[in-house]
Amino acid sequence: MGISEKTIVSDVLSAIGMLMIIITPLYFAGIQKRILNLRLHTKVDGEKLFEKLKYDLKLPRITGIDKVRLYRDVHYAKTIFKGAMEYNSRDLVWYFNELYAKKFIFEVIWKRAMYHFFIMVVCILIICGGSYLDFFKWLFDQKNMDSNTGFVSIWVLLMCAFVLCGINKYYEWVRVKKVVNDEVRQINLSKKEKVWKDFKIVYFGAIVPIAVGFIFILVNIAF
Repeated sequence: MGISEKTIVSDVLSAIGMLMIIITPLYFAGIQKRILNLRLHTKVDGEKLFEKLKYDLKLPRITGIDKVRLYRDVHYAKTIFKGAMEYNSRDLVWYFNELYAKKFIFEVIWKRAMYHFFIMVVCILIICGGSYLDFFKWLFDQKNMDSNTGFVSIWVLLMCAFVLCGINKYYEWVRVKKVVNDEVRQINLSKKEKVWKDFKIVYFGAIVPIAVGFIFILVNIAF
């Protein structure tokens, strides 16, 4: 497959680079989910809200309730605290809107990450469909390849895949921006701004490992 003891370091970098290109969006989608869980519909915020509602009802404690459902079902929560809804309805609605917003935003991010993964996997499968050894030779020993080995075709296919992944990544930006600014309403404005700021940081951060992975592959060509 073109792996040599003399170039083992660059070969390993090339393999790592390809792996980074394929799975980075999935990894960063997981990071986005953890950040969303810290920002929106947190258990701490829920406990504060429900303590406030309980205080308004002048109840020392509430028993016989489904705590899991209480944090997940706005109608159930309104039923439990219906006597305290006159002044607190907005806070309760905002809290549960955060749950819907969190799910909606992550769904967009995860879907785009999966699209990226499938684009790259399908591209590699197409390349391997001709001759699976050509792909590994391209990955580890490009300097000794010629046009008869499918060298140019592999690059063309990969460039097409990269373009599709780039379009997919841009659409993620557009879609999440629309979700945050237009479709996610009636939640705390400062939280919405923090979610958008966090998204931008992770979004651009996710591009860096992909670029580094591509550089690792190019390093193997040079050495």
